[in-house]
Amino acid sequence: MITAYIRNNGMLNPQIIDPGGAIPDDAVWIDCLEPTKEEERFVDEALGLDVPTEEEMQEIEVSSRLYQEGTALYMTATMLTRADTTNPESVPVTFVLIGHRLLTLRYAEPLPFRVYAAKVRRHQMPCATGEDVLAGLLDAIVDRVADILERVQLELDNMSREIFVREPGFGKVRFDDVLRRVGRSHSLNSQARESLVSLARLIGFLGRPADDNKLPKSVNRNFKTISRDVASLSDHASFLANNINFLLDATLGLISSEQNGIIKIFSVAAVVFLPPTLIASMYGMNFKFMPELDWMLGYPMALCLMVISAVLPYYFFKRRGWL
Repeated sequence: MITAYIRNNGMLNPQIIDPGGAIPDDAVWIDCLEPTKEEERFVDEALGLDVPTEEEMQEIEVSSRLYQEGTALYMTATMLTRADTTNPESVPVTFVLIGHRLLTLRYAEPLPFRVYAAKVRRHQMPCATGEDVLAGLLDAIVDRVADILERVQLELDNMSREIFVREPGFGKVRFDDVLRRVGRSHSLNSQARESLVSLARLIGFLGRPADDNKLPKSVNRNFKTISRDVASLSDHASFLANNINFLLDATLGLISSEQNGIIKIFSVAAVVFLPPTLIASMYGMNFKFMPELDWMLGYPMALCLMVISAVLPYYFFKRRGWL
């Protein structure tokens, strides 16, 4: 689907474009969402471009995602989608600046695109050129990544309280569930960091175009602000990565501690019951001549010996603080 956004009193009005139609001259933003082969050819011919296909966007190397052909700037960034589900995905999105128009090519529907498209339809915003639209989209993407990192931070705080504080009402910690949550947080944080790195490279590429593609000063200031936001979020993502590693190590340590406690209980039980077992085995032998077999008090004496031999090791371990 091809949607052209046309300037109208400081806002953008969307218009669906059919492959057989024409792109309006005052269209500032052309958004291609899951275009067909026919729609791809139409965009190439209408704008004089050679936009990458879905397969090329997936296969393109990171070092080749930013390039210039003539006056057109091609930029492919990695974006995080479905972050609110249990299966977040990283998808490539291509931005093409040609003249003062912006072309976006995507095969997913990240939330920032919907949010920004809704804003420019209802509110007056800086959207006179494709550069303004690109700055607005990047700002919405950065805001979304910030929300995702805040959610990861909240999840880490909750897990930390469950593991270390043990407040009433939490019950017994299910370490297998904690490990799965740590894994999900690590995956989400890693994908957010990947998106931030690609955005940082894209903004850096925009800051050094050819002389005939210099950005207006107002737009350049917006990109510098976004660049600072990306840098600060990247630092925060690194901080969260360290926290995730700490929680993982702490969880594994607590699991090992619980296992050691269980093994200690079995070891102490074995040591406590070993002397009684030895006494019982001695008097359970089937030799014909055993003086104690004829004693009237032999059985009570054997029971007393077994009890005493069990109590003494337990008392010794308890006094040494091993239990």
